[in-house]
Amino acid sequence: GVAESEVTKEMRRRAKVINFGIIYGMGINALKVNLGTTRDEAEKFQDNYFATFPTIKQYFDLVIEGARRRGYTETLFGRRRYLPALRSPLPQIKAGAERMAMNAPLQGTASDIIKLAMIKVDKGLRDSGLAKKTKLLLQVHDELIYEVEAGVVAEVAKLIKEEMEGVLDNKLPLKVSISTGFSWGEMEKLD
Repeated sequence: GVAESEVTKEMRRRAKVINFGIIYGMGINALKVNLGTTRDEAEKFQDNYFATFPTIKQYFDLVIEGARRRGYTETLFGRRRYLPALRSPLPQIKAGAERMAMNAPLQGTASDIIKLAMIKVDKGLRDSGLAKKTKLLLQVHDELIYEVEAGVVAEVAKLIKEEMEGVLDNKLPLKVSISTGFSWGEMEKLD
C-alpha cells in the first residue's frame, strides 16, 4: 500500500525476506528472526501474503498433499526428494517436513536449471571457439562466475546471456543480467 517512490531500502529488504522466505518454506519463527519482529507480526505478514496471493497458498497445499500421498516431491525435471518425516507423529517434525516439501520443488528446479545452464554455456563456448579464453570459476545459487580474457568479454557475455536465457527453450522466460569487473567486489552491470 505504499507508492513505489516512497519504498525505502529497509522496506524492500523486509519485502524480500517475506516473499522469498515464504516461497522457500521459511516458518513463522525464522520469519520473525529475519525480520527482527514479533511472532504475531511475522504471522500477520504471512497471513497477508497468502491473502494477497491465494494461488500460492493453493499451490503449496497441493504440493504438501501430493508429498504426503507419495512420500516425495519432484522438481520440474522429475528429480525427487523423499520426505518420510511427513508421516511423523511429532508436530514440529511434521511441520518441518511440510516446509521442506514446499521448498524442494522450487529450490530443486532452480538448482536443475543452473546446472543445465552450465552445460549449455559450456557447449556454446566450445562450439564458438571461446572455451580456451573462458573459465568457469564458481556457481553461486543462480549465478555463474567466469574468468574471461579481456579481448573477448563482450562476445562471451553475449553468448552466456543467450545460452542461459534459452536454457528452457523459452518455456519459461528467464532474465539474465551480466556484470563484469576485475574482482567479484568490483562488478558493474554490463548493458
